Amino acid sequence: MKMLNFILILTSVILGAFGQFLLRVGMKSYGQVSVLGAFKQLFSIIFTPSIFMGFILFALSSILWLSVISKNQLSYAYPMVGIGYIFTMILSKLFLNESIGAFKIIGTLLIISGVFFMSRSY
Repeated sequence: MKMLNFILILTSVILGAFGQFLLRVGMKSYGQVSVLGAFKQLFSIIFTPSIFMGFILFALSSILWLSVISKNQLSYAYPMVGIGYIFTMILSKLFLNESIGAFKIIGTLLIISGVFFMSRSY
């Protein structure tokens, strides 16, 4: 049962990370907008294909997350969301050519160690 819970958590987190990545891809193709501009152009932005798909992935992630938190302690499940930061950083480097400096690498290692220790305590 623990493995199934971990798989549900990981799936939810990965879907969320891919959703975040697609939102960035969509906004990169759409261009910069201010907060006010985002409200004015809301429907145009939402129906940009990659942004729309990003929202779909977030919705799926949220549905899985409801199942996760119904079966697990929140103090165990929520720190696992940190895994999403790692996936997002990797996707950003590979596909958006974003830079990854020493501090990002150190931060990632700290996240990995934190998730490891949190998972051991369950």
